[in-house]
Amino acid sequence: IDNQETIRAKRIIVATGTSPNKMGIPGEVEYRGKGISYCATCDAKYFGDKEVIVVGGGNSAIEEADFISKFASKITIVHQFDQLQANKTAQEKAFSNPKISFLLSHEPRAIKKDGDKMMVEVEDLKTKETKTITADGIFVFIGLKPNLEIFDNQFELDEWGYIKTDEDKRTNIDGVFAVGDVTSKKYRQITTAIADGTIAAISITREIG
Repeated sequence: IDNQETIRAKRIIVATGTSPNKMGIPGEVEYRGKGISYCATCDAKYFGDKEVIVVGGGNSAIEEADFISKFASKITIVHQFDQLQANKTAQEKAFSNPKISFLLSHEPRAIKKDGDKMMVEVEDLKTKETKTITADGIFVFIGLKPNLEIFDNQFELDEWGYIKTDEDKRTNIDGVFAVGDVTSKKYRQITTAIADGTIAAISITREIG
């Protein structure tokens, strides 16, 4: 695991989960946890009656923006495309929420901080013009990536980079199982991850007796 010790086992379960995609722009690393968040349920409560920017336009971004609106006074959704990618129900709910406004066809290019305010430079992808918008906090929801770096491309993956498994949670590597968000699946929830773990454990028990 750390190049210091070899651990041997009859079977292995991979449950490394996912990590949020980053914007990769100046200021993101510097202000992570200091105004930039990737978790609405963790941090929305700290932005009561404050203004927030949400980056993204898929299901997660739009649904989380609705949740954040229970606390924040104003939310600006910044999305790179001219239409949202979220499901119809989530979009309709967001469009009808008086706290939420939209800045479409824009992408953040840099983040700075002036006192307690976050200063976000955004680019209009159609005109290439830039401007600065301000907020008290920034939430980023631009997708997830499976945590597989340590495995050096050993697994068979789906088109999105998640581990393929059979119904018993076996991978293409003999003796190695995978469960949870790191696997190829339709729904990624705590309950489905627990179910995956149960299936893998039962499968292993039956194999090794």
